[in-house]
Amino acid sequence: MSPLFLAALLFILSAAISPAIAKVPSSTFIVQSPQNAQQQVNKAIQLYRDGKFTEAAAAWKLTANVFLAQGDRLNQAMALSNLSLTYQQLGQWQQASDAIAQSLQILKTLRENKEKLEIQAQTLDVFGSLQREIGQSANALNSWQEAANIYSKINQPLKVAQSKINQTQAMQDLGLYPRACKTLLEVLNKQIEQVTNCQELGQLSTEKLNQKLKKLDNESPSLTVAVGLRSLGEVLRLVDQPEQSEIILAKSLNLAEKLRSPQDIAVTYLSIGNTARYLAEQEKDRLVGRRLNYEQKALGAYNEVIRLSPSPMTQQQAQLNKLSLLLQIEEIPAAEELWRSLNSQFSSLSPSRSGVYQQINFAQTFINSAQTKKLTLGANPQLPTFNDIDKILAKATEQARSLGDKRAEAYALGNRGGLYELTEATPQTQAEKFTREALSIVSNFSAPDIAYQFFWQLGRIRKNQEDIEEAIAAYTNAYNALQSLRGDLVANNAELQFSFRDRVEPIYRELVDLDLKYAAKLNKQLKNDKSQKLLIQARDVIESLQVAELNNFFRQACVEGDAKQIDKVDQTAAVIYPIILGDRLEVILSLPNQPLTLHTKQISRPDFEKTVEKVQSSLLISYSNVENFLPEYEQLYDWLIQPLEKELATSKVSNLVFVLDGELRNIPMSILYDGNKYLIEKYPIAVTSGLQLIEPKPLAEVNLRALTAGLSQVSKEFTEEFKPLIYVEKELQQIKNSGIPSQDRLFNAQFTSKEFEKEIGSGFPIVHLATHGQFSSKAENTFILAWDRRINAIDFGNLLRNSTFNQGRPIELLVLSACQTASGDERAALGLAGVAVRAGARSTLATLWSVEDESTAKIMGELYRQLEQAKEKKINKAQVLQNSQLSLLKDLKYNHPHYWAPFVLVGNWQ
Repeated sequence: MSPLFLAALLFILSAAISPAIAKVPSSTFIVQSPQNAQQQVNKAIQLYRDGKFTEAAAAWKLTANVFLAQGDRLNQAMALSNLSLTYQQLGQWQQASDAIAQSLQILKTLRENKEKLEIQAQTLDVFGSLQREIGQSANALNSWQEAANIYSKINQPLKVAQSKINQTQAMQDLGLYPRACKTLLEVLNKQIEQVTNCQELGQLSTEKLNQKLKKLDNESPSLTVAVGLRSLGEVLRLVDQPEQSEIILAKSLNLAEKLRSPQDIAVTYLSIGNTARYLAEQEKDRLVGRRLNYEQKALGAYNEVIRLSPSPMTQQQAQLNKLSLLLQIEEIPAAEELWRSLNSQFSSLSPSRSGVYQQINFAQTFINSAQTKKLTLGANPQLPTFNDIDKILAKATEQARSLGDKRAEAYALGNRGGLYELTEATPQTQAEKFTREALSIVSNFSAPDIAYQFFWQLGRIRKNQEDIEEAIAAYTNAYNALQSLRGDLVANNAELQFSFRDRVEPIYRELVDLDLKYAAKLNKQLKNDKSQKLLIQARDVIESLQVAELNNFFRQACVEGDAKQIDKVDQTAAVIYPIILGDRLEVILSLPNQPLTLHTKQISRPDFEKTVEKVQSSLLISYSNVENFLPEYEQLYDWLIQPLEKELATSKVSNLVFVLDGELRNIPMSILYDGNKYLIEKYPIAVTSGLQLIEPKPLAEVNLRALTAGLSQVSKEFTEEFKPLIYVEKELQQIKNSGIPSQDRLFNAQFTSKEFEKEIGSGFPIVHLATHGQFSSKAENTFILAWDRRINAIDFGNLLRNSTFNQGRPIELLVLSACQTASGDERAALGLAGVAVRAGARSTLATLWSVEDESTAKIMGELYRQLEQAKEKKINKAQVLQNSQLSLLKDLKYNHPHYWAPFVLVGNWQ
């Protein structure tokens, strides 16, 4: 009898935690076959489509027996494979494993032909879905790659695409986010043309991305495209591109609705809810209205998943995410009802990778809530007790162990340790026991993304036990694990909601805190060798944090920690590291060829922030009475400089270089006041991240030539946002008159992004841009304004780096005049550091706020006169800036710091 064979097997439906591609079986047959077999297949197909998985499993089992009785081994293998997938939807993993094993064994016995190869590839797809669910993501990736190779061999490009989409789910499990994104964009190359990676996609404006997707409105809906877009939307959120994620997911939902696929609609809503919640988190310190809108959008999306999905696992994931959000917004009665429902469901959950992580996330929801709100577990009778959560994590641990999923087992044990760490009534030895068990598992395979979390946890536990040396050792291990992550650090962990400010930055700061406390204690005991090692580590860690912040800013590992000791770069520079901690301000002083010294000021962070805020406010307006604010300027001087004065005087250094921390980055150090003089009157000043010094080249060795560009007016598109800069033309003319050779300027309509790119390619040691710009803590909100568009930080850096690459030498000095830090953004100056590093310039001179006045033209004219005379005077860039600022300070019309203080030199000062 001729074989009956389905041209398309069931494909893996969207799973609970990470969505994967779905396809339903087709009733297309190769040849005629007995009517009862065909009817049985059609019945199983329809039951599966309707989400009646128990009935569908029985139907597929019967179908397999029918084919067995007919001697049709190929279609028996097909039916068993579909049976395995149906069992997967029911969470019956052992039955699913038995069915797929039988299918693969049968296929091994059959001769090779096109029909057998197609069934084999489709069975491998289903096998991959099972492997992933039972915690074998690496094996799943191999199975899906093998399936794709077979599809390619038999010339089925659509199925190659489907299998590649599945591969990206395993890639995400393994932390391979850039690779996942690249693979998805290969699949969607017709829908999203000329974009090859997430970085390029993130650079597209909302308008351009919508334009690229518009063509889908006129195409027949494709499930492969719909699910490919959904998977891409997931990855984009995980690499912190939520706005692009939102757009992509909306298009995916539109296609799923056209296809009338309830499960795909439901899973897309799950992704939409997760992205909306992510956007709400981003707005928590900014616009309350936008945050509330996103929270409501997320809740609505999760409700749609619960209403529409035929898959219990997908429903559970939506309920979990909804529960977490309800707790966050403190809707306790609704949270109570939901947690009791979920707890009941988990009590009968079969072992699976998805189920284990759901239980971990369920427990983590309450642990995180207790941590952030400083609550005692069990204090609210409406929410679970410590014992309730402990039982869930214990079960998750057992199930992960039974699956052989070491990563999941480590997560479950580590989170159990975190639970015990929270509860003061239980001995900390239990917290340490579970944490060490998790770390012992992790030590057997490379998993720095897990290790850093639980070394951090171990460090906290040891610190609470007042074992500072052991705490430092654990924190150091956490720090080393983070350093090894490098590029992976910038991407979010798909399962545990990676967050830089919450999950990474504290490790650096807490390690520095311990190092400095212990160093101070040892100093009193005259154990200076060990104290120096601690101070050096603290300095290195705070510099590494700056690099990590910049990598996080760009969402890629674009900054490498190629350390250059500053005292080897400049024997005349003192390097000052102010470090803001919760209860004090620490200042490390590094002098050439001398041991590091530590100076401590006991001051609470709120008091420190209040002073900084007053100082910053006083600088932004020129009509404020500066006399009223001198006490604050003097206070900062007393905290930062006064304790160092004797050492600075003895060392006879001639330059001060600051590696600034936190809010201090938004303030120019030049305004620090000793009661008689500003700091700029005493020293040339520069700012650096410490690790990012491009090998300096003194001005005396450079043949100066400038490219100048600016806007005194803006194009019609920007007139409502930006005011005219009426003195820009004068500023550019003064540069031309300074004696430094310059290219014909790009002015107003000539200053387009294309013209700038063309001119910059000729290579200029100095690039001067007098235009609106903004520095922000987000790369997409950091920009330089050209006539035709905003050039964001990434594009701008690429333009300049391409120029320096083509010329074989970096830009000596990049000047950004009339830029400003974003209002209300305490980390806005991170954008300035980001632009400076990304541009690859030796030095960047920029303004922290825009001075729309003739004073800018005046100081720039003086700056270029000083630059032109630098060879003769043998002065460096910091001295050039100092002399220029002093020329304004001495002018009664412009002696308010508003006019002369916004200019900061970042990078090399020589």
